[in-house]
Amino acid sequence: MDKPAAPRPYAYRQPRVIEGLPERLPDAVKAYLDVLPPGKIVGFPLAPLDRTGVPCWFVSLFLDDPYFVGAMPSGIGYGATDDEAIIGSVAEIAENLMPSLALIPRKKERASYHDLVRVFGANAVADPLTLGLPAGSPVNRDTVLEWTGTVRARTGETVLMPLDLAATDYFELSEGYQPFTNLITNGLGAGPDVAFALGHGLLELLQRDGNGLLFRALDQGVMLDTSEGLGPETRAMLDRLEALGIRAMPKFATDQFGFTNVYCVGYDLDASRTPAPIALSACGEACDPDRERALRKAILEFQAARVRKTFGHGPLALARSITPPGYVDAFIEKALPSLDLEEGRALSAMLDWIDKPAETLRDYLAGTVYSERATKRFTDLPTQAAPTGQDRARIARERLEAEGFDVLYVDASPPGGGVGIVKAIVPGLEVETMSYYRIGERNTRKLIERDHPLIRFGQESETLRPVRLTPEALERFGGQPLFDVALAERIVGPLYPLYREPESHHAPFRLERRGRAA
Repeated sequence: MDKPAAPRPYAYRQPRVIEGLPERLPDAVKAYLDVLPPGKIVGFPLAPLDRTGVPCWFVSLFLDDPYFVGAMPSGIGYGATDDEAIIGSVAEIAENLMPSLALIPRKKERASYHDLVRVFGANAVADPLTLGLPAGSPVNRDTVLEWTGTVRARTGETVLMPLDLAATDYFELSEGYQPFTNLITNGLGAGPDVAFALGHGLLELLQRDGNGLLFRALDQGVMLDTSEGLGPETRAMLDRLEALGIRAMPKFATDQFGFTNVYCVGYDLDASRTPAPIALSACGEACDPDRERALRKAILEFQAARVRKTFGHGPLALARSITPPGYVDAFIEKALPSLDLEEGRALSAMLDWIDKPAETLRDYLAGTVYSERATKRFTDLPTQAAPTGQDRARIARERLEAEGFDVLYVDASPPGGGVGIVKAIVPGLEVETMSYYRIGERNTRKLIERDHPLIRFGQESETLRPVRLTPEALERFGGQPLFDVALAERIVGPLYPLYREPESHHAPFRLERRGRAA
């Protein structure tokens, strides 16, 4: 069967079917809906799944275009109000879908780094050895890759970036192209303009670069002392969680670049009151120049994660109890073709988790996620007022550029204005070290400074894999650092679902189907 034609440029502001959303929508929601391609919008609140009652909405787009076989764009938003939550959920759909619509029709360069540098100059091409390649990767400056243009935020110049990092979905790759790492959505941002969207994306990059080696399986157990300095809204949230019998644990990750980087985990004191066992792994993360805003976001996101995980990975009966009739089955049927592209390790690990009782999952998390080894006072965290997304973008750019980082972004904003959508990319910031073994100079140095055995020097092997670095970085280390992937796998152990999750409903669908076949 021939593949459907690539998506055409869409006529914007067209009528569409919308089910489940309030009749009166915020202007921001209307702006995002106006630029999405044709398809039916279905939305509903997730709050009934948990006793916290924090506004949390799930919105999905059933696309009409046959090109996107298996794609089920959806978003989960949360906030202090339903309006905030709905804005977040629809913005997330735009973040995930609009980059595909922007990149699919673009001409891609297929060449090596050295080839492109000879034509465009080194300043206009991202060096793959600075992009956090997987340990042991065969990719080097002579490897033929596919490239697309990004924008240098400081000057507006075009910088060519491997599609392996610029893309967010396999729809964006040329047929047969194998990226050097799993595609990720880290750094996506949306807002009323590009500056706001870039701030959103940069703070996510900073958040995950900052906490990646300090939480989850490597949790340092640094509890935040919140006895002083909290604003009334944040204090009220923590007090309410305590009254509901939920132990919220705000934790400190880092204050690098002068940002407050925190996260919040927690559990039900009475395990029988957990919405679904998977909710015990809920975590909210935040990085912001304003410490109050950071902690508020982390606590709100923690509560939203409890219902998000329950809805997406809990029993299908729970999901069906809060969705329109037939919705869950329609979602699964629409997404079914993408099951073959599902990351196998994420799916199998989640299948193992959702078959376990709450007590077992709590035991998995006790020594890491729930650990308490030190405290840091909330009032000692750095803070700077940044009331708008544009303010946060400016501060993030200034601090990164002051440290020598190059702030780049893929501009996926739709024509006609109204919203800004970007994927921020900052070579040198690192993510997915413990899941995809992506590591560069920055995380190598962090591990060496902690004297962590994940980094060794000596003879490479199947499991001691060389960290792919520039010659200058190798000289700074005085030799070739090796990343121990076998030790990384042992450290993560059964905690892989903390790092990567399958698509909503995929794991419980597989489990349910397995039960019927037994």
